[in-house]
Amino acid sequence: MSTIYLGTLAHLKANPFESAGALEIIESGALWVDEKGMIIDYGKRADILPRVPEAWIEDYDDAWLIPGLIDGHIHYPQYYATAAYGGQLLDWLVRSILPAETAFADPVFAEDAARRFIKQLLACGTTTAMVFGSQFSLANKALFNAAKESGIRLIAGATLMDSPAEGIPDILLQTPRQAQDDAEMLIKLCRNEPLLHYAITPRYALSCSVEMMRMCADLLKNHPETYLQTHINENRSEVETVLRHFKHCTDYLEVYESFGLLTGRTVLAHNIQASDGELARVAHAGCAVCHCPSSNLFLGSGLFPLARHVNHGIPVALGTDIGAGTSFSLWKNLSDAYKIQQLQGLSLDVAHLLYLATLGGAKALHLESETGSFAPGKSADFFALDFHQSDYLAERLHQCNSLEEQLFCLLHLATEREVEATFVSGSRATP
Repeated sequence: MSTIYLGTLAHLKANPFESAGALEIIESGALWVDEKGMIIDYGKRADILPRVPEAWIEDYDDAWLIPGLIDGHIHYPQYYATAAYGGQLLDWLVRSILPAETAFADPVFAEDAARRFIKQLLACGTTTAMVFGSQFSLANKALFNAAKESGIRLIAGATLMDSPAEGIPDILLQTPRQAQDDAEMLIKLCRNEPLLHYAITPRYALSCSVEMMRMCADLLKNHPETYLQTHINENRSEVETVLRHFKHCTDYLEVYESFGLLTGRTVLAHNIQASDGELARVAHAGCAVCHCPSSNLFLGSGLFPLARHVNHGIPVALGTDIGAGTSFSLWKNLSDAYKIQQLQGLSLDVAHLLYLATLGGAKALHLESETGSFAPGKSADFFALDFHQSDYLAERLHQCNSLEEQLFCLLHLATEREVEATFVSGSRATP
C-alpha cells in the first residue's frame, strides 16, 4: 500500500544560482510514496488525496517536510573528537585527532561507534553522507554494516596514511598493499548494495607516499564506479607545507593532478585557499568541492569563496566535517555558511542555502537522479521538522509574513531537537 505524508513541503526544483523560481514551497502539501519507498508524486493535499483514497496517511499537520540532508564531508573515526583543542589544522591533527582515531583499532569500540555515528546523522535529518572512514579494516566493515542496517546512503572509504611523520601514531599507517586489499574487499561488498559506495580516500597530500598515491590512481582506474575524496587548500600553513614538500608542483592541486586523481567523481574538501588557476582546472576536471563552514570557523582556516566556485561552474556540497565541525547537524551548518558569505558581501537567500544541503549536494555526488528533491521517481528521503516543539520558534514563525521568511528563520534557529522523524526510502529511521 502506498503512503501519503502530509505537511508543508519545501524543496528545490533546479539550481537557484542559475534559475529563478527554483524553490518550491507547498503549504498543506502531500508527498505520495509507493510501497518500495519511491516518490510517486507530490502537491497540494486537495489534489493528491482524492487520487488515492486507499493510501495510508501520515499527518504531520503544518510541520515542514524537507528532502534528506546530504553531508558531503565527515569523519567517522572523529566521532568522539569534536570540540578538541589544538590550535589550527596541522597542530590540531597531531595533538587531538590522530590519537582519537587510534581507538578504532578495537573492533568492539568501532562497531558501537559506527551504530551511534549513523544514528546521530539520521537524528539530524541526514540521509546521505560522504565519510572519511577509519584506518582499520574491521572498523570500516562495521560502518558499512551499520549503514546497510539503517538504510542511509553511504559513500565511504579507509582514510589512507603511510608517510611517517612526527606526531603520527604508527598504528594509523598502512602499506599501499594493505590499503589496496582492504579497498578491494569493501568495493566488492558495495557491488550489490545500491545505497553503499566506496570512496578512495588519501587523507591529504602530506599523508601519502608516491606509492600510495599511485595505488589510489590504479584503484580509481580499475573501479570507475568508485569515488575519490581528499582534502585540499584548507589552511595557509598546510598549503605552504605541501608546496615545500612537493617542490616540483606550482600549487596544491598539481599534486593530485600529477597522480591522475582528478576526475568527475573526485570530491575535494575545503579548497578555501585556491587560486583562480586551480579553480579553472577543478572545473575542467569535473570535480566537486565540499564547503565545511563550522569546521572552517573552528580551526580558523578562512572564509570559503563560494562566489568564485559558482562562477567557475564547480558543484559545491556542504559538510559538517566532524570532528573539526562542532555539530552533526548539516542544518545548523547552513547558518554558518550564511554568515561566512555575509562577511564576503554575498547574501544567500533561503533557496541558495537549502540547495547546498539537498539538491546541490546530490548533484555534487552524482546522485541527483536518486535523491535531493521531491521529484517523482526519486527515493523518499526526507525529514519532518516540527517547529511546535519549541515555543519560541513557533512564536517567531508566527511573526513572519511568508513561508519563505519562515523557512529562512528555521535554517538559522531550528536544531536537531525539532527533527521529529527521518525517512530513508520511505521508511522511518528515527523516533
